[in-house]
Amino acid sequence: MRFFMLYSNQFAVGNKPIGIASLAAILRREGHEFTLFDCTAFDVVAPNKADWNAAGEQTLAFKLPSNPQRLPSRRRITFGALIDEVLRAVDGFGPDVIGLSALTDDYPLGLGLMRRIKQMFPRVPTIAGGVHATVDPEGVIAEPCFDMVCVGEGEYVALDIGRRLDEGKGCGGIANLWVKCPDGTIEKNAVRPYETDLDRFPFPDWSIYPETAFYKPFQGFVYKYGDFEMSRGCPYKCSYCINVELQQIYAGHQYHRTKSIARVVAEVRAAIERYGIEFLKFWDETFLLMEPERLEEFGDLYSREIGLPYVIETTAQSVDARSVKVLQKTNCRSASLGMETGSPDMRRGLLFKPTGNDAYVKAFALLEAHGIQKVSFNMIGLPTESQEDIFRTIALNRLVRTDAQAVGVFYPYKGTPIRQMMIQEGWMDDDFDLGDLKDYDYNTFTSGARSVVRFTDMDSRLVNRLRVLFSAYVVWPGRLHPILDYVKNHDDTFARTLLRNVQRISYAKRFGEPPPRDSGAEQPDREKARAAALAAAAAFGEPDAAEFAGLLVEGWSGNGFDRVVGLLARVATAELPPDVPIPDSEAGLLAWLMEDRADGETVRDTQRTLIQIAKSDSRKYVPASA
Repeated sequence: MRFFMLYSNQFAVGNKPIGIASLAAILRREGHEFTLFDCTAFDVVAPNKADWNAAGEQTLAFKLPSNPQRLPSRRRITFGALIDEVLRAVDGFGPDVIGLSALTDDYPLGLGLMRRIKQMFPRVPTIAGGVHATVDPEGVIAEPCFDMVCVGEGEYVALDIGRRLDEGKGCGGIANLWVKCPDGTIEKNAVRPYETDLDRFPFPDWSIYPETAFYKPFQGFVYKYGDFEMSRGCPYKCSYCINVELQQIYAGHQYHRTKSIARVVAEVRAAIERYGIEFLKFWDETFLLMEPERLEEFGDLYSREIGLPYVIETTAQSVDARSVKVLQKTNCRSASLGMETGSPDMRRGLLFKPTGNDAYVKAFALLEAHGIQKVSFNMIGLPTESQEDIFRTIALNRLVRTDAQAVGVFYPYKGTPIRQMMIQEGWMDDDFDLGDLKDYDYNTFTSGARSVVRFTDMDSRLVNRLRVLFSAYVVWPGRLHPILDYVKNHDDTFARTLLRNVQRISYAKRFGEPPPRDSGAEQPDREKARAAALAAAAAFGEPDAAEFAGLLVEGWSGNGFDRVVGLLARVATAELPPDVPIPDSEAGLLAWLMEDRADGETVRDTQRTLIQIAKSDSRKYVPASA
């Protein structure tokens, strides 16, 4: 069999999806041919498309690299030219089957390309797989360009398809497959139990990826990255994650599975030898979810045989005195924890994540004490969330002194209990309509352009402005938050100039070096600016506030210099208070963040509703066979 895979990635430059690489490896091991068309290699031109590198700099997501020449260039291309590239690649390969693997964000682009592919190659069977196809198999199989949908992991599914096609047979009856029949009906086959011995899979085949999938920066330096997994599956039941639904269809079967430590280390060593890997990311959703003996084995073997720096994602509960010592010993540079919100009752109830704020305080303190970068994942614009709730999330980041904050506007993915609850409760506006998708207008479900949540005291513009300013609110002292509030609440020329200057000063404070000034922007007289900066700093008693005020004035770029000086004077005299006052002291922050704002029965009712939704929604799948 000749398998052509389309990966419609738009955003995650520098990553190599483990699932696709594993699929390629197992097919090639069995004598099949596999090729990948990776859209990561292209920078598709579109109206109003955001510059994600610039956005990362502006929101303090990362530091500008000192060796940017190592970053592979992405070819700028129109959507029409990309279609031509894909069609030429398909024609040149001559596939027996064409597949699409896409995350939900990238599905609109993948769908647009697959529609064109099916028009040109109508006789070649097509299949969709990956996360989006798994959580919305009904929506995907309804598209005329798809003949099959793979639900769940695809290694053994692909092997079964290969055998059938090589034998000249159809794909009916293959476990995990939804198949479109000639009469238009859909054959929904049961999912097979997961492979519990992950060591049986061959090492992922990275030869299928372009250079753009290998290089990305970390703390201001571009490394050649490797992508690895210690395990698959997450045992938690967070309402915003598809894992809870997958656990329902795999009830009675092992869901969280691990590779042996020896296998993991051998896989890493082979990648270093073949590809020259310098830095690692482990993609486990809960990296530290392992027995103490396994953790110690990893610590000993990895530090002795590998020793390369790496980053992880894990949970606050899994960071303890023992585990953090292993991370330090093995050269872990960064740990990302899903904080989601600073509201503990919202986290326990609506998000079904039973983690209190105290767990994050303890976990981040341990990481800081052991020299490991502290990163938080934050969601804003949650259903029922107010501005004050978002500022609680900001306050929790201030309290635990996170080094970086990943911030996203909440989107309820299909296949998650929280989405169904939002629809039932009327919390959700119209969603993205794939029926309106024409060509390529950079549509995505979670681009940040708007929110689907129906708010009481916010709208999409305000939520997105809070996303842009989130890290600045974390970095800047509370006394100066009215400056950020002005940017949040206004959209005039001065507000936009103030935003650019706020971003420059925030960057300078976070990373210790300012980004380049705006080219061509008007600069105030330097002596006048220095004198005004000294006066502004003197108006604030606290050292942190004085430093920020002085930096903002002295480093001002663009029009509105006198206006920002006047604005700072009004803030200094408390004429302009912050929209949401955040306590400055650690004790004050603790007291404000630890209080429960919803009664226990309300939280439990929400949890029970989400459990019932998860059970009901999973009925679209055929449960795993024995």
